[in-house]
Amino acid sequence: MCGLGCTKFFNIVLSLTGIGLSGYALYIEHKASKDQDYEPLCDIDEDISCSAVFTSQYARGFGLVAKYLGEDHPLNEPNAMFGVAFYTLMLLLSLLNYRFIATLQVMLSFGACAMSCYLGYLLYFVIKSLCVVCVSTYVVNFFLLVFSVCKRRALAPRVLKENRYGYYIPTTNTPSNNNFKKFI
Repeated sequence: MCGLGCTKFFNIVLSLTGIGLSGYALYIEHKASKDQDYEPLCDIDEDISCSAVFTSQYARGFGLVAKYLGEDHPLNEPNAMFGVAFYTLMLLLSLLNYRFIATLQVMLSFGACAMSCYLGYLLYFVIKSLCVVCVSTYVVNFFLLVFSVCKRRALAPRVLKENRYGYYIPTTNTPSNNNFKKFI
């Protein structure tokens, strides 16, 4: 689908986009907690409201940490803080072209997509509000998964050419007369 350079570019752009969206979500959450009258740009009406989502009980620790580990637990941070950490890690991993790192990126992206499904469920069925910033991060997570899979495929090991006895047949990168005849 895409070459290695293309996937690297898109992974970096998507990671930077995710950092920007998570940073903006963190800013909204901070401003909304300080000022009750603050209305962010993504608050369109009562059904499409980012501040309603970012001030809910599910906006910290994915709604699970406070429930099971307590309000004072160190992991009970805003979800956007986890987003900034995740996208920064994905950005750093995007700079390296090794197959095991690409596999790690695929697993992290798959986990992020699973969390996006969970948070999307909470958004639509529990909080009953649509958050433009949240949905944008879900889209970024999906495309990070797609381009991480493309990166892993681009880094796939090459199949060595063997003869019928199992011996390796060396090939060159320079075109020979036989390769041209096979092409025709």
